[in-house]
Amino acid sequence: MSTIPLYEKIAHYYDLTHAALQADIPFVRSLALAVDGPVLELGCGSGRLLLPLARAGVSITGLDNSPHMLQRARQKLAHETAVTQARVTLVEGDMTAFALPQTFSLILLSYNTLMHLPPAAAEAALRAARAHLHAAGRLFIDLPHPLTVTQTPDDHLLTLERAFTDPESGDLVLQLASSRLDQEAQTLQVTWIYDAAPAAGGVVRRLVTQIDFYYWYAHEVEMLLRRAGLRLLALYGGYRRESFSDEGERMVVIAGINASP
Repeated sequence: MSTIPLYEKIAHYYDLTHAALQADIPFVRSLALAVDGPVLELGCGSGRLLLPLARAGVSITGLDNSPHMLQRARQKLAHETAVTQARVTLVEGDMTAFALPQTFSLILLSYNTLMHLPPAAAEAALRAARAHLHAAGRLFIDLPHPLTVTQTPDDHLLTLERAFTDPESGDLVLQLASSRLDQEAQTLQVTWIYDAAPAAGGVVRRLVTQIDFYYWYAHEVEMLLRRAGLRLLALYGGYRRESFSDEGERMVVIAGINASP
């Protein structure tokens, strides 16, 4: 058994386990098409969101610190039309400390991306985003409702999240998970185990990775934005712009530059 960093070896499995995640695409596409200028996605991964936006006519830059995920994005981009390819720029970099030679009309921190960062790093990422935002630009942040996170069972039990067939190898892959919730530190530590069994039988290969996710309450997000020189413009409970409430599952944030001193 080997323990490896998240998004290194499991980059291969990412698209397979996120194929059904599409609910946010129409909302983000509408935001991107409404702005007059280029878009930046921080933590673009393998292009789950970036590619649909480029197909829709959006000029977009994707930044990610994982060369493995960016390579998968390039492989997928190679199958797109020349017009779509021309709209996409991929950059390897750290979202907490990056410097690009342009500003953007819309910057995306899409589905749960900000959860990867502890508070100081999250503020650094927002400050870097502000430095790359047009004066009238918008910042989009998509997070889970904190109450849905706090309802995660803290029983440390290993559960089967999904089983799927790897189309490249034919392996049957079992994805198992165990969670540890720390409400005082506002972290959710998740251990993922991927067991890959050859279709013809043989040795099962196991990958293990662990990560801490940091969750936020709405008032904390607003304070974080203010410290980074941004201001909250809208807060929704989902991708249909429904009101934010305790019954919602998402915390969808739209922010802009705070021009006040």
